[in-house]
Amino acid sequence: MTTPNPLSDMFRTVLRRMTVLLAALAVGGCVVGYLAAGMPGLWGGALGAGIVAFFMLTTAAVMLATADKPLQTASASFVGSWLVKILVVFVVLVLVRDRDFYHPLVFFVTLTLGILGSVTIEMVGALKARVPYVDPGARRDDRQSGG
Repeated sequence: MTTPNPLSDMFRTVLRRMTVLLAALAVGGCVVGYLAAGMPGLWGGALGAGIVAFFMLTTAAVMLATADKPLQTASASFVGSWLVKILVVFVVLVLVRDRDFYHPLVFFVTLTLGILGSVTIEMVGALKARVPYVDPGARRDDRQSGG
C-alpha cells in the first residue's frame, strides 16, 4: 500500500477548483461579453477563457504529473511548460491582434479575472495544504548511514 502524497492531494484540489473557476469564467465572460458588446463580446470572452484554460489546466496537470518526481525534474517540467505556454499565447495574440471578430476589452477583463482567480486558488491551496516542510525520516536515515 502506498502512502498518500499530500502534494498530489493539494494539486488535485487546486485542479478541481480551477475547473470550477474556468466554467464560471467561460459562461460569465461569454454572457456578459455578449450583453455588453454583442458577438464580438462573446468571442472576446471565449478567447480570454480559452487562454486562461490553457494556462491553468496545463500548469495544474504538469504539477500533478511531477508531484512524486525529484525537485529538479518538477522544476524543469514547470519551466519548460511555461516557456511553451508563453510561445503559444504569443502566437495566438499575434494572430488575433488586428482582427475585429472579438472585443479587446472583454478579452482583457476575462483574462485578468482568470489570472487573479487562478493565483488566488493556487495560493489558498498552497497555504491550506498539509505538506511537511521537512522529511523527518531523512535525519534518521543519515544517522544510520554514518552521515
